[in-house]
Amino acid sequence: MALVSARKQPWPANGGPYRWIQNLETPWLASPAQTIEIGAYQSLKFDGFPWDATLIHDETPFEKKDRRFRERRADRITRSDTRRVKMKAVWKAVKEIFRDEDQPIKGSKNAKFSTTLPFVPADRWKAYGYWARPTVNGVQVHNATPRPLPPINMSPETVWNSLRGPNQSPHAENWPARFSHPALPSRPVEWRTPPPNAPDPFPWELQLNPYLQHRYIGQTLVSFDIGRPPSGGVVFTAAEPASIPLDPADLAQPATVPFVTHMHIVGVADDPAPTFPWPIMVRHQMGGGVTVGDVFETIFRNFTEHVTIEEYNSWSGRRREMAARAYHKRVRMPLEWGAGGGRVEGEIPGEGDGLRRIDYMGEKIMFRGLEPSPLKDGTWLMFVGPP
Repeated sequence: MALVSARKQPWPANGGPYRWIQNLETPWLASPAQTIEIGAYQSLKFDGFPWDATLIHDETPFEKKDRRFRERRADRITRSDTRRVKMKAVWKAVKEIFRDEDQPIKGSKNAKFSTTLPFVPADRWKAYGYWARPTVNGVQVHNATPRPLPPINMSPETVWNSLRGPNQSPHAENWPARFSHPALPSRPVEWRTPPPNAPDPFPWELQLNPYLQHRYIGQTLVSFDIGRPPSGGVVFTAAEPASIPLDPADLAQPATVPFVTHMHIVGVADDPAPTFPWPIMVRHQMGGGVTVGDVFETIFRNFTEHVTIEEYNSWSGRRREMAARAYHKRVRMPLEWGAGGGRVEGEIPGEGDGLRRIDYMGEKIMFRGLEPSPLKDGTWLMFVGPP
């Protein structure tokens, strides 16, 4: 039987699932670095998801057609990437021939803007998620959150048992943050809490978390409707048509390396307006480094704000028409916004909900990533697109 390509996991290398800490007797071992597996199967079987063996079945004609389509698309992307790399090398060689000897080379110490970024592999981002949100005794705890408490002298067994009540009810609030033990994940050395009042690096000096990176070709790693709450609303794109939300440990991953105290998003790509009316300032809730969850949550809260009369009157006729269509579609759909957005699960807002900023975006409501602003002023540009 002919060999076929292995099915790609429905999450990226920096994503879930995350292992639990089953006991305090076994020292923690970091997960090995993950790579994209392009192995082969001996039979045409559908994997299903790793936790549900009942999904294994013979490949259907539809699945076979879909698999071949994805393989051909991946092959086209690979060839395109190869051509782009070759053309980049050729263009670099041509520019080097005509370069003035006194002109600094881009990326050198004398250049105004360095393009050399600190590369952090995918497994290191996930390692931070393990440290920030470990699951101990079946309870996921907030380990990265600093608390204004005196040093706690508790035995590991006491800490372990405090996470469960008399009826095995979870008590994550009893966890002493930054608790250290050989059975627990250690904090990755790539990230340290930003010193108070220290200037942040410029965006072009940073590496974005893979969840936040803008891709010119191919799919984004996650699907995020900026009008939906990130908790449960951000799902892995490769898992479609199933919906697998990001784990809280994914959302606790750093937004950048190194850490930054804030990210100022001042524009939306392809927006015809001269300036974006609602710049977004992302900060960490506890005053530390900005996380992926901070970015998603702040964007969501920004676009759930109501539009003022003055803002509406400043729009063009085309913008008002586009927002009206988006508004009437939205108020008829039962979407969950959560406490921050003022709606409950299953409730249809109705015509009295009022125009919100998300309606201004029309059909472009899907997050497509961030890039440093071309103005080189330390701000960021957000990319969006249709569902």
